[in-house]
Amino acid sequence: MAANGKHQAKETEEPEGFEIAPLHRMTLGYLISLLARLLAQSLKVRNGPDGILPGQYPVAVELLTHDGMSQRDLCEAVRIEQATMANTLKRMERDGLITRRQSAEDGRLATIHLTEYGARLARASVRNAAEVNTVALEGLDPAAQTALRDMLIGLTERLEADLKRRG
Repeated sequence: MAANGKHQAKETEEPEGFEIAPLHRMTLGYLISLLARLLAQSLKVRNGPDGILPGQYPVAVELLTHDGMSQRDLCEAVRIEQATMANTLKRMERDGLITRRQSAEDGRLATIHLTEYGARLARASVRNAAEVNTVALEGLDPAAQTALRDMLIGLTERLEADLKRRG
């Protein structure tokens, strides 16, 4: 604490070659988070007020391709926590997008299925997501689009591996 009783900001040394300019303060995490929010907002606008919400999108797409998954399998496929998945499914069920059925293999488990209404909205959402991607990638040639996707996959894989090592 300084003599006046206020905390002083701790000065840190910046990495060599790092400039302190407003735009350079945008870290990779910030920029990717901002991009994710903008992509989600664009999808939400296109899907409309009664459409699939961005947080429901990965679940709906997974169920379009693998109908009848368990909640646990959905968590693993979409990479979200059990509590978040439970809340998402509860809302999707309330909105008539999914139904739960007792598993034929294990009566203690439920399987999750898109309703006809949910499948229709999910297919529309997939088309809308493709449109959002087109807008976001406008101006990048196909090779640059592939390179960007490969870089993002690489970043994801390295961070997942790091979390496994540390957790």
